[in-house]
Amino acid sequence: MSFIRKNKFVIVAIGVFLILVILAFRLFSMFAPSEGKALYGDRLKGIEEVELNNKKLLNIEDTLKEDSAVKEATASVEGKIVEVIITVKDEISTDTAKSLSNKVLDTLTTKEKKFYDIQVFVTKDKETKDFPIIGYKHHANEKFSWTKDRGAE
Repeated sequence: MSFIRKNKFVIVAIGVFLILVILAFRLFSMFAPSEGKALYGDRLKGIEEVELNNKKLLNIEDTLKEDSAVKEATASVEGKIVEVIITVKDEISTDTAKSLSNKVLDTLTTKEKKFYDIQVFVTKDKETKDFPIIGYKHHANEKFSWTKDRGAE
């Protein structure tokens, strides 16, 4: 007991220091970003079963490039979204450009269509009032929805 009486200020200082360290740790863990968590959370659960590899993406690009309306095509995957960028020739109409999205769907399996969302960007070398157009297909939908026709203003 005499030890506590002689060193009461040291014991109090150590106690206060420990409390401050615990509070600082709690504040840091509350405000600091959690570096260990995945960027997409659990939204990518099951992607290993239907993962799109480079060969599949190149197949999409090659299928599009076979069409006479297409000048250039690229395909990439970001998370659960397949992004396809198509550059068409200047004389191509919007209806013809929109029909190219069906070629993208034809290259994918049913399982892939039900897992991935698909975005199709259709552009021309020269920007016009009708282009670029963007089509989006949610994995639960069967068809693409397109940007509003800008030519009908």
